Amino acid sequence: MAWLLEDLPEALRIKLIHGSEGAAHLREAAGLAQEAGLTELASDLALAAWGESPLDQAMAGTVAALSGAPSRLRAMARLVSEKVRPPSDLGYYRRLGERRESAKMKAYLDRQAEKEPGNLFWASLGLSQALADADLGQARRAVQSLPPDLAPLAGFLAGDLAMFQGDPDQAVEAYARAGQAGFLPGLELRLGLAHVAGGQTGPAETHLRQALTQEPWRISTLLVLHDLITGADRELRPFPGRVGILLYTFNKAKDLDQTLASLADSRLDQAAQSWLIQVLDNASQDNTGEVLAAWADRLGPSSFRVITLPVNLGAPGARNWLISLEDTRACDFTVFLDDDVLLPLDWLSRLGAAMARYPGAGVWGCRVLDQANPIQIQSADGFLIPRPGVAGLHDRRFDLSQGHLHSLCRGQFAYLRPCATVTGCCHAFATTTLKAQGGFDLRYSPSQYDDLDHDIRLLLSGQTPVYQGHLGVRHLKGTGRMGLPGASQYDVGWANQFKLHHKFSPAQFAQAARTADEAAWADALDKWGKVQNILA
Repeated sequence: MAWLLEDLPEALRIKLIHGSEGAAHLREAAGLAQEAGLTELASDLALAAWGESPLDQAMAGTVAALSGAPSRLRAMARLVSEKVRPPSDLGYYRRLGERRESAKMKAYLDRQAEKEPGNLFWASLGLSQALADADLGQARRAVQSLPPDLAPLAGFLAGDLAMFQGDPDQAVEAYARAGQAGFLPGLELRLGLAHVAGGQTGPAETHLRQALTQEPWRISTLLVLHDLITGADRELRPFPGRVGILLYTFNKAKDLDQTLASLADSRLDQAAQSWLIQVLDNASQDNTGEVLAAWADRLGPSSFRVITLPVNLGAPGARNWLISLEDTRACDFTVFLDDDVLLPLDWLSRLGAAMARYPGAGVWGCRVLDQANPIQIQSADGFLIPRPGVAGLHDRRFDLSQGHLHSLCRGQFAYLRPCATVTGCCHAFATTTLKAQGGFDLRYSPSQYDDLDHDIRLLLSGQTPVYQGHLGVRHLKGTGRMGLPGASQYDVGWANQFKLHHKFSPAQFAQAARTADEAAWADALDKWGKVQNILA
């Protein structure tokens, strides 16, 4: 069977190569398919979008009207569409959200659900709120409130909750019960991911193969299946040389101590021929100095060194200072870590495996999860989406793919491939690459977007970032919270975005995007061929 994506219009193919997760992303892909006259594919994508958010009224209404969809699915979608009845006024709830008063929001939703037990709007909103708050108990109660004629959807959602809770065996049971009623969009992929999480390679391969047959456009299925059958998902490799591990910090002593503890506990000796940790203290005024002194005593001067500055240089300045050090320049590879990440034991060997598979990459990055709510994915494989026809001074010149922000972590982003940008809170470089690029741009001081700028410059030089999704790093900071309007980092973030969007021309953004898109497409074609050969 020829791979479906090869025959699609370029805009739709690129959309699907960027990702196949997230209701909003899939809905946009369905629109592109419809515009191209690909009605059957448009229906499949609309079904998949509904599968990502089955209690969404608008998407359920779309599926209910799909003449080509199975009648049972259309009946369930119609029921959801009819039973979700939004109130005329949600002002009070929104005000609570603006003030981040989660307890009051939850109490309000409980009251409304009791008042209107047949209105699925409150179950839908309650489920979303519970997942945002990492309250899986509340989420289960919302799912259990669904009426009996929506039992397949309830089982489907219960399987997701079991995955979020880290119980893949329970997830398999729930998904299997849901599937007894027939096809549900995305179910085979979910079953495959649950078996992957449970270490059951045979059943995982079976379900992923079936998922790819049912939805040959779903890039995540191909990537996960390829890594499963080739062993890339389990591969650990040492870096072939000396590794410099660099951190910079400012007034985050508690977070820094946790980061250094996870770093010291990790298997560095197995992941590099030799290594050196260097930390730059950006003029901290808390007890950062005491924390660093304690770690220097514990690890010793041959493994751990501290640079203390009298003023705060900001993130790009700190990075450049660390890059300029003689000890850094003597290293074959350079890794930057934020001062508020928690690392798994094999983190460096995972990056080493990515480097071994893609030795010519400009940078190797990872998947980042919110420590407070690990089912929320802060960063995955990012792609640039240029905006055509930009004219105004304040117009954005590109967007970033956001499928990972509209999906919760079930393992669907655990794969390895090229992309346009990776997170700066844990990424590795060949030291020669850093030297050739001239460091990080100081215009993004004190922080934000210097790493994205660097990735764009790499793309313009022909080097592609590589995403190692089998490495999950937990971030102590809830990304985005301090960048909301009125918060402490909003003004700086807005200003740095403006600088970034106007540093490069539209043609350069298009070139950078094209470099990443072509690399991801070539990678997907190669993996499709390997999967077909192995499974033939």
